[in-house]
Amino acid sequence: MSAWRGSRGQGLAGHFGPLELAILDVMWSSGELDVSACARRLDGGQAYTTVKTVMERLVVKELLSRRKEGRQYVYWPSSSRREVEQRVAAEQVRQVVDGFGDLAVANFVRTVSGDADQLAQVRALLAGIADPSGTGAGKDESEGTAGVTA
Repeated sequence: MSAWRGSRGQGLAGHFGPLELAILDVMWSSGELDVSACARRLDGGQAYTTVKTVMERLVVKELLSRRKEGRQYVYWPSSSRREVEQRVAAEQVRQVVDGFGDLAVANFVRTVSGDADQLAQVRALLAGIADPSGTGAGKDESEGTAGVTA
């Protein structure tokens, strides 16, 4: 399995093209780079013009930002990897729920019910929805929300 796929399956690899994700990975690990520096850090020996084109598309998609320095642009990630994963996951879940409604929700519950940690996260999220004041009323004290991001 490629390092950019992560340990949980396709993740971002199912949403971005291989070169887009490779460039994002380089940018997330490096911070600010120009096109030449980014191209040198990629494994595939891609042409400068190809890397520049993809980086410009990532700017349009608001995943990279840029500023002019001299005769070239310097690029940096607009969001962290975690923030992008959150946006992509939310978008994909919304599409599935919009397309399949109750079937999607039922299958999601069946899927997480086999994993105690995921089920605890779902319970904590539901408890937060049931008690939006955050006072914990009606919430079992043993249930935590560590690691839960909505």
